[in-house]
Amino acid sequence: MGTSSSIRISGHGYAELPAPVDLAATASGAWVNTGLQVTLPAAGTYHLDANVRAVLTAADGTNAWIGVRLFDVTAGAVVADSELLVQQLDMTVSTATPVITQGVNQHGPILVPYTVPGTRLVRLQAVKNYSGPAPSVARVQSDGNGRTTLRWERVA
Repeated sequence: MGTSSSIRISGHGYAELPAPVDLAATASGAWVNTGLQVTLPAAGTYHLDANVRAVLTAADGTNAWIGVRLFDVTAGAVVADSELLVQQLDMTVSTATPVITQGVNQHGPILVPYTVPGTRLVRLQAVKNYSGPAPSVARVQSDGNGRTTLRWERVA
């Protein structure tokens, strides 16, 4: 069991997604930059903590999913181990039943350590993938029903 001195927090920051990110018109598999980003102010080791809310609505025959990742804009690289499947909706209905439309909201967390040699800009990216008909709604959302956030703590 750790003590209060086992982790020393030497800085922290927090940001919330400023506007919904509509993925409906994007191509399947195309990563999209969101407006959610933080600046890590100096070299060190950080704990990055994101909470992501996704919304999907799809009809019969659609298998759709929304994924996210953290992207180090300064280094031009994905933050290792930050990829997350936030939500999947697989609408398989037999031909004997009427077409069904289903919408789902869901949250998912990203929790990763990240060591950087200097100041870094880290941004949340999102992707929509699907087979069958395209989903009618696919977005990353943040509002009073659930926030999409990104937080950092410098620990070394």
